[in-house]
Amino acid sequence: MTWALKLYYIPLRRLLRRGRNPLLKKRIRLRGDDKIVKMTNRSQIILSQLTPPAQRANVLARQRVSHVLELSLNHSLTILTAGTGYGKTTSILTFIQQRKEPVFWFSTSRNERDPRLFLSSLYTAFNQSGSLKAIPGSPSQKFGQPALRLLDDPEADLQDSLLAFTNALSAGLRGPAFLILDDFHNLQGVDEIDELMDWFINHIPRDLHVIIATRTPIALPSLNRWRVKGMVLELRHDTLSFTENEVADLYNQIYQYLLPPEDILRLHNQTEGWAIGLQIFWQSLKELSGGEVDSLLKGEKHATLDNLFAYLAEEVLDNQPQDIHEFLVRSSILRFMESDVCDFLLDIQNSQETLNNLYQSGLFLEQLKPGVYRFHHIFRDFLMSHLDQTPGLKRELHRKIASYFIAHEYWERAISHLLSAEDYPRVKQVLDDIGDKLLQSGLYHSLSYWLHELPKEELESYAYGNYLMGEVSRYEEDFDQALEYYRSAQRLFQSKNNTWGMSQALRGQSQVYLDTIRPVNANQLLAKALELLNPQEHPLEAAGLLTQIAENQVNQGEARKAAASLKKAEAITGTPPENHALISARLLLRTGQLEQGIALLESIEPSTDKLRFTRPQRFHRETSLLLSLFYALKGEVELAKQHAQKGAEIAAKLHSGFVSTVSKVRLGHALQLDQNAVFDPTYFERNRNLYQEAIENVDIVRIHVEPLWGLCRLLGYHGDLHGAEEVAQNALAIAQSAGDPWIGLLVRISLGASQALAGEISRASEGLAIADSLAIELEDNLSRTAVLLWEAYVAHLQGYKNSMLLFLDQALEIAEREAFDFLLLGPSLLGSNDPFTFLPLLLKAQENEIRLPYVQKLLREHKAEGLSYHPGRGLRINLLGQFEVWQGGVKLSNDVWKREKARQLLQILAINQKRGMNKEQICSLLWPEADSATATNNLKVVLNALNHALEPDRPSGAQALYVIRRDDLYLLNPDLRTTVDIERFEKLCLSPNLEHKETALTIYQGHFLESEWLQEAFLADAGYYHRLYLTCATKVIEAALESDETEKAIELSNRLLQIDPQYEGGYQFQMRAYHSLGNTAMVRKVYYQAVEMSQQLYGSESLSKETEQLYQKLLG
Repeated sequence: MTWALKLYYIPLRRLLRRGRNPLLKKRIRLRGDDKIVKMTNRSQIILSQLTPPAQRANVLARQRVSHVLELSLNHSLTILTAGTGYGKTTSILTFIQQRKEPVFWFSTSRNERDPRLFLSSLYTAFNQSGSLKAIPGSPSQKFGQPALRLLDDPEADLQDSLLAFTNALSAGLRGPAFLILDDFHNLQGVDEIDELMDWFINHIPRDLHVIIATRTPIALPSLNRWRVKGMVLELRHDTLSFTENEVADLYNQIYQYLLPPEDILRLHNQTEGWAIGLQIFWQSLKELSGGEVDSLLKGEKHATLDNLFAYLAEEVLDNQPQDIHEFLVRSSILRFMESDVCDFLLDIQNSQETLNNLYQSGLFLEQLKPGVYRFHHIFRDFLMSHLDQTPGLKRELHRKIASYFIAHEYWERAISHLLSAEDYPRVKQVLDDIGDKLLQSGLYHSLSYWLHELPKEELESYAYGNYLMGEVSRYEEDFDQALEYYRSAQRLFQSKNNTWGMSQALRGQSQVYLDTIRPVNANQLLAKALELLNPQEHPLEAAGLLTQIAENQVNQGEARKAAASLKKAEAITGTPPENHALISARLLLRTGQLEQGIALLESIEPSTDKLRFTRPQRFHRETSLLLSLFYALKGEVELAKQHAQKGAEIAAKLHSGFVSTVSKVRLGHALQLDQNAVFDPTYFERNRNLYQEAIENVDIVRIHVEPLWGLCRLLGYHGDLHGAEEVAQNALAIAQSAGDPWIGLLVRISLGASQALAGEISRASEGLAIADSLAIELEDNLSRTAVLLWEAYVAHLQGYKNSMLLFLDQALEIAEREAFDFLLLGPSLLGSNDPFTFLPLLLKAQENEIRLPYVQKLLREHKAEGLSYHPGRGLRINLLGQFEVWQGGVKLSNDVWKREKARQLLQILAINQKRGMNKEQICSLLWPEADSATATNNLKVVLNALNHALEPDRPSGAQALYVIRRDDLYLLNPDLRTTVDIERFEKLCLSPNLEHKETALTIYQGHFLESEWLQEAFLADAGYYHRLYLTCATKVIEAALESDETEKAIELSNRLLQIDPQYEGGYQFQMRAYHSLGNTAMVRKVYYQAVEMSQQLYGSESLSKETEQLYQKLLG
């Protein structure tokens, strides 16, 4: 046996996870070439798949089929669906050879089922300039190069690379071009690839026409919409089937085998125009006598097409010389045949010559590029069935070629052949070496597929395989199944007395509980896993376990122990262990060190949170999600929202329901603090739905605690104290059961604050006292400061001055030291939604000279340094739709207005918030018929009533705060930051940002001063704001239609017509939207609704010329 044949017996040591691969310690000489191929995306690309295969000899150029394919130039996408042997590839090759347009070719295989490798191959196809016709204006441009450079970075995002690729095409293409995706059925069932292709086809430049050839129907997400819009051309096998005339031309002109018309008819009927059947008939006819030909054509030898094929293939194979017979049968184990590979497999030196001769003879061999071939699928199946008759030889061949691919690190092909050889020990050996690499690269599909290709009994007895399946299940969020696999691995390792393996299995189980924040469950597992390891022998594993222990201690509120464990882990390896920064950030979060935590996370975010597929998800540890919570606790709303939304993008990229759930929770936290969102009447329901969806989307009860905390705060701060208390009890029970006191502390703070805001003083005081003790125990200064402030607030309500001052002094001392100013200046997650809630406490601190320099600084920030009194509530006024006044998050009831004129005075001041109104202007509006003295007296009475309504607890002699007088003008106090909806609405409408315009539409709840007596006096203002609304709505709906967000366009236009049923543009939008959905019945219905509206309002059924023309155009 030669050295080359012995190669595949070399045992692989299971050392790769320790950083060594014995096959790479010395170079392996294969036919005189030293090759070591690294495990990178580009090294896995098979270039022969990226150029059009050479056209077979003896092919009939069928103009009928080419004319049909010419229609692809009128469509973005053409799908050619037909079974094997119908000539899909041959027909496309014939078509493109007749065209002048550039062609980019990609013959897919199961290798590219990994999304990153698929894109790498796709981009490389656009770099194969040697196979392309000249591109006007850019003859040497390689369109895939920018995207490939992005993918060379393992941190790169696939979507970003696809965007760069699409932009390169848009900028570089100077005329029509074709992208051919052949054998696309090989990628069926890979959702990520379907989504990438769907996005790509939705955004390709108009000059690029994609032709997909597939054996089975494809199901891209947007396919139905493309059909409605006429973007897709779909062709079936009936287009490719040979007609009777084409059969005659093929045999008489191409095969030079003259058959009479009656035989042509019988042949056509027998094969049903199936291209490969016609070719096989020809191969067989060449060797048969006249009588046998007649018998064959009459179908007497075989009743079915399958049997006919088997018979004819047998005839073809048996007529080959012995060496060719052996070459064909033995090389059939290869999907692609190259001379080097075949020479190695068959121990010969002339594979290139043999392959070329076989190809020239037309023997069911396709040339993908010079030197690279493959058998026709059916013929290969037939050859392999012959090889099945000698199972020992078949296994030997698969083992042998597997060694070749192992040496070149073509892992997928190596494992595929080892599985075919039923060499399961060697499969396990390779997976031992590369399993962890595959996991860290995010290749769960491949790893899971290979493991499940093992026989059931082999997988069940494979310890490390069960561990790997545990990892796959954990990353796929099937936590119960993951635990089952880890426990199976633990049992198997234990039976072999493998302490390293037992430790890894225990570590895997504990990681499930860390991912789902269940510290009680993880404690014992981590301790046992560490006990089994010798740190000197396994330093990386020991450091990793100490890091996990540190995280678990963080979850249990043991901050000092966690810091010590992290130091131990770093001491073992000399460098910070994996996830050190993320766990350190969580430690800083839970001890209230927000600035340090944000700085740490921001420093690592660029390198760790680029959106990409090629890493495992981090569950609740995603950097963006942590940053969102940090910023929400600080009250930095926009940053909290941005990072929550980025977390949602990461979830989509990683297909993680877990990360998506946490991102919804963090977005809910941010929205609670958004002072602009409160103008949207759907704000409360939208926010509540975010928390409810998070609870419903994850089955793990522990993960419900944070959304329950958010829901408790939302309900409590909006006056539903009973609901808040019920939710809080549920959350506290789960937190206690899981052993996580910190999240329980946050629940207690929000519940106590809700009770305080609702005036439930006794319950608030009791709950906050427990929270105070817990915050001290957990060494969380931020939570402690928040608790002390709320305790001071409660004591103030109770009239307990000394208690209030004591709590306040402690709170201010920590706040000043730790820079927690945000708790006292604006909305924050542990503070109040109203920025003025704690302002009365600051005034009391100033009065009693507590922390005076710091307090005066905070009062200056509030623009309240000259005040001695403040009600502690901000003011919000809605003028669009129903008139509403809100104070401190509570809507004032009609009962507070003792005089209707007081309401109207507030409306006048809100409308003129920036410029104010003098006495004469106000009086002329409210008492137009009264004389000056009467009107002046009336104004004094009404102003007093208004001040009393807004400030019922104002101390005697204190100046009114909300309404002030400057010179001869009355106005709302600008220092109190009163918010009026029209100001926000106008600013958002005039913004060029489309998102801002969408927000503006939620603010416009109806006409300006709707149903109010004063509306008539401000008709010009009402008209202005309504025109703004219509303009804004038009732009938003138009953008929705252009981006194919049809349902959104319908919803927005429905809302528009509810507000203004006379606006014909709304009906036009609806007709266009329903037409894009192919719903002509609804187009008619909307049109007649517009006619009915016109009849009711104007007594005429005629609509505008624009609407009539649109209707006629849509129904054509």
